[in-house]
Amino acid sequence: MSEISGNTTRADGTGTPSVATPGPLRADVAVVGAGLTGVVTALLLADGGADVVVLDAGSARTTTTARSTGKLSVLQGTKLARLDRHGSEVVGDYLAAGFAGLGWLRRALEDLNVAVDNRDDLTVATTPDQITDIDAVAAACAHHDLAAQWEEHPPYPAPTYGAVRLPGQAQVDPLHMLSALRSRLRSRGVAVHDRARLKQVRRFRSGVALRTTRGTVLAEHVVLATGVPPGRLGGLFLRLEANRSLLTTWEVPDPDALPTGFADTMSITAGSPVRSLRMAHGLLMVGGEGYAVGREPAPAGRLAALDEWTRAHLPVGPTRHTWAAQDYSSDTGLPLVGPAVPGDDRVLVATGYDKWGLTTGAAAGLALAGRILGEPVPWGRTLEPWARSPEPDARAAVTFGEQTVGWACATTRPTGQRAGARRVSRVCPHLGGVVRWNEQEESWDCPVHGSRFAPDGALLEGPATKGLARR
Repeated sequence: MSEISGNTTRADGTGTPSVATPGPLRADVAVVGAGLTGVVTALLLADGGADVVVLDAGSARTTTTARSTGKLSVLQGTKLARLDRHGSEVVGDYLAAGFAGLGWLRRALEDLNVAVDNRDDLTVATTPDQITDIDAVAAACAHHDLAAQWEEHPPYPAPTYGAVRLPGQAQVDPLHMLSALRSRLRSRGVAVHDRARLKQVRRFRSGVALRTTRGTVLAEHVVLATGVPPGRLGGLFLRLEANRSLLTTWEVPDPDALPTGFADTMSITAGSPVRSLRMAHGLLMVGGEGYAVGREPAPAGRLAALDEWTRAHLPVGPTRHTWAAQDYSSDTGLPLVGPAVPGDDRVLVATGYDKWGLTTGAAAGLALAGRILGEPVPWGRTLEPWARSPEPDARAAVTFGEQTVGWACATTRPTGQRAGARRVSRVCPHLGGVVRWNEQEESWDCPVHGSRFAPDGALLEGPATKGLARR
């Protein structure tokens, strides 16, 4: 694989310029992560006249965007009600960000001839105790003038206790969307370097140096749109929890057997067990059974529960696809979009989407590009990582407990090995957590900060910047 490089003109012994030789790649802005946030940010920066380069550790298919449910919504389950603790102004700014992201995507995808299917979004109560949750959602919608409606008998395949319906939302094929946006990016002359994993970020007075697996990049600004900032930058990994979500698609031999109106909606339950449903291209997508990375003793049992529920409540045939996606939630419940370190615009981050990364990811791109170009969006301040103090909660104690238990285990079983793979250290190189084997996805998962590794120790994702040591 070729190394990322630019051209540096070197002088001969007399000071006269001679031949151009490869050197670090230079740009105004380096965007790390070519999922939706990174691509939207890069497109807006390029439109604003900035010289941009985009780097990604994998390819379009391996991004969190491509693995998402494809929902474009500002309702987002019970999110609005849960954010109400921050006050009405914060909820209003969060909604403004969501509408900005949704509107930008609709316009861009129409221009690219990418299909966007209009759907009403439902937040559904499936147990009596969830009625209070959806009442709070309905109240938040009414307070912010959203055209949400209470629905006593929603088109849902299992027993319900009502739902909140918000018209005018949408769904999209996320990989098709991302591929089209990437093509637009390349047509603007922006280089997208896949399989270039970031290993180190170094800040200088004049900018930032990025060390990657394919060479060095120098830039005035870097945008880290990588799910979680790599390494220990800004300590933001301490404010995030990594979660896996399971998703499946199914054939539906007789669509008429679905509840009347079901195909015109997409839905999610207001509480546990979470079930996220939508129809697309004749297939039913079912998501749910999420868990904190590395802390689920039986991921395969989670998948079995999801499959059992689907077969019990929906007229499905064979299953077509099964996969998992990783996302991060913050200690405040809000996205973290802005400087990784307070007051330092050289390194900007976008994370903490809490599984709503399409509308929120596009909004993050608008905020980041506006900040760099000197055209800040009015709601951007609310999403900044340091706009409010971190809010330690019970998750921090759980994380510490996981690390303590892991260290005790590591003294007796310091290495792990699976069939066909070399023996590897069980100590995560990020911050010393002890990884656990995930039999469902055949990976070593860190229960402390969510890094994941292949059976041979190769890094898959998370804040770690290198793989497990081989023994």
